[in-house]
Amino acid sequence: MQELRLVPAAAVVWAAALAALLCAPWAGLALACSAGAALLAARQAGQAVLVAGLGAASAAVVWLRLRAARAWEFPGVARGHLSGEPKELDGGGVLLRLLVPGHPGPVAVFVREAPTGAVPGALVEVTGTAAESRAPGTAQVSISGRVDVLDGPRGLAGVAQNVRETFAAAVGEHTGGGARGLIPGMVLGDTSLQDRQASQAYVDAGLSHLSAVSGSNVAIVTTAAVLAASALRLGLRARIAAAGVALLSFAVLVGPEPSVLRASVTGLVALVAVLSSSIAEPVHALCLSVIALVLVDTNLAVSYGFALSVAATAGIVAVSPVVYRGLAPLRWPDVLTRALSVAVAADLATMPLVALMAGRVSLVSVAANILVAPVVAPITVLGLIAVVLSLAPGGLEALLLWVIEPLAWWVHAVAVTLSGWSGATVPAAPLTTAVAYGWIVAGLVARRPGATLAAAVCFALAAGMDLPPGREVDPNGLRAHVVRTEEEVEPVPAGAELVVVLEEGRPHARPVRTRSGIPVIFPNRDPPARLYRDGDRLIARAGPDG
Repeated sequence: MQELRLVPAAAVVWAAALAALLCAPWAGLALACSAGAALLAARQAGQAVLVAGLGAASAAVVWLRLRAARAWEFPGVARGHLSGEPKELDGGGVLLRLLVPGHPGPVAVFVREAPTGAVPGALVEVTGTAAESRAPGTAQVSISGRVDVLDGPRGLAGVAQNVRETFAAAVGEHTGGGARGLIPGMVLGDTSLQDRQASQAYVDAGLSHLSAVSGSNVAIVTTAAVLAASALRLGLRARIAAAGVALLSFAVLVGPEPSVLRASVTGLVALVAVLSSSIAEPVHALCLSVIALVLVDTNLAVSYGFALSVAATAGIVAVSPVVYRGLAPLRWPDVLTRALSVAVAADLATMPLVALMAGRVSLVSVAANILVAPVVAPITVLGLIAVVLSLAPGGLEALLLWVIEPLAWWVHAVAVTLSGWSGATVPAAPLTTAVAYGWIVAGLVARRPGATLAAAVCFALAAGMDLPPGREVDPNGLRAHVVRTEEEVEPVPAGAELVVVLEEGRPHARPVRTRSGIPVIFPNRDPPARLYRDGDRLIARAGPDG
């Protein structure tokens, strides 16, 4: 159990930062001291000092950053660099993240539409009005207004943007269909060629993580480098060096974005742990990553993306061996058994968080991830080689893209097919998903894999039946906010229960909601919609013609 010695420290560092951000710094300090006292009472003096010290440090870092954020003033104009890609909001408008000198953490900026050149690392000037931020984190204000691009990204950010644009152009020239938007996402995390319908299909099928740079990308790249070094019969240090060079090259190609840096740190620590297991086990390495990353970037404590990444990794490390042993009596091919055990373990750890975040979970994510697992690594590795070739003259990347295109088409086809099922996603609460997966694991531990999987499939089919979520509501009796165009949706007046947009245009693939969850209907664009009351929520569904 030596590899678990850092679990309490990592948990308290994270919890102290979370309490300090959601409540107050004193709450994080109190939590750290309470954990230390509990360990002292259990006669674990060394653990008590470590846990209390790191927890108090985490709370102190939050206090210092909140103090700096509250001292920062917005005079109406601010300059800074963009962090991450612009994000289109369901209710209209675009969200940008601005890194301002002197402010600890990115500031949320809301604009009607992103200007040309609003790419990660670009220098911009924001003009508008500031309001108190409602999102947890070190940023105390959000800004609504206009963004002007002053200069393009420089340094590593400029290199990464040139790589993205060059590779996107090559993919657009040599591929088509669903593969065209998916390949840059799976290789570089660039979703600029994806339309909203395809992106939503990946979310509903549980495959959206493939289009984001994560620890899995890092693992694939470093593993490929280690295998190549092993084939050349190089020693342990040479294999670690090869993996480090591959990781550094990958980070340069993708860009110095926070998500890339987090994935790189996690991947590097895990790589060293795997290659020298006598020094550190995977759980130990994961705990080190959590401690270091939360102390460096406090906002990770309230980041769903970070929580999902850590939970998935922990689930795969701790639960997948249990699931694998439980599935062994089925005597399926080992490759299939391992893929299923990894998918179930990752789902078990992440689904409660997904339910907490979105209120819905995917019933097809396990099947989708198993179906695409054989092609993910080839797309990533061959895609990165194609990226390098696209930067050189000669057009040699065309051959690799020709090989990758059918693999990416398969991923897209799986996502579209499975997400097209009316019960692909269902409303769920965190406790419900935890209990459901708890029964699945219990059945596998009891060595009843056949009955467990059959019961799980029947439950998923029953939960996914396309039943009305509640009683139907007459829209004429609702307080409606009527606007002419989609850009006029926000702000929604207080008390409005429904938004009606009168503009014409292409029908939406799925129902639209505002940021606060109010249904938005388009009578001149979409088929007739039916409204249902589900508790306190109002839900829009396509009518019989949709």
